[in-house]
Amino acid sequence: MKPVQKMRAFILITLLVSGALLFSGCGKGDQIVPKSEHEKLFDNLTSTLGNKQWFLKAIYENGVLVPLTDAQKRYYKTYTRTQSPFTATFLDDDGNRGEAYLLSVIQLKEVITNGPLGAATRDYVVRELTEKTLDIQVTNPPGLPAKIVREVYYAN
Repeated sequence: MKPVQKMRAFILITLLVSGALLFSGCGKGDQIVPKSEHEKLFDNLTSTLGNKQWFLKAIYENGVLVPLTDAQKRYYKTYTRTQSPFTATFLDDDGNRGEAYLLSVIQLKEVITNGPLGAATRDYVVRELTEKTLDIQVTNPPGLPAKIVREVYYAN
């Protein structure tokens, strides 16, 4: 190989390697960060579109399945996300309104703001929260003797 050809080959290889390094480095700031489990569960609660309606499927009191009344078979809750992280507004079929906070992957707090006696709080344990299933449990009323109420909902 002639010296001129060697020089051209060297320049061509240098340009190719430099271009490859340059292009492979582009977009590093635009990496998609995977969502945490907490974020995924909040998406399941409110949907990624921001609003989700849940329909009552079953109620258990102290571990015993309770037959649903006709009104309970139509009962629903709607969660709508807000600008605050892990915070939603909610409305249920009983006319209760308020804010819901997904405090962790196992804690859901509802604060009813339109109650006749003022604000009331329900602290739920999240047993399961998927795209189609909401399974929550509350000790109702707090204190003795306590009744453990488990509510299972489905979403379309």
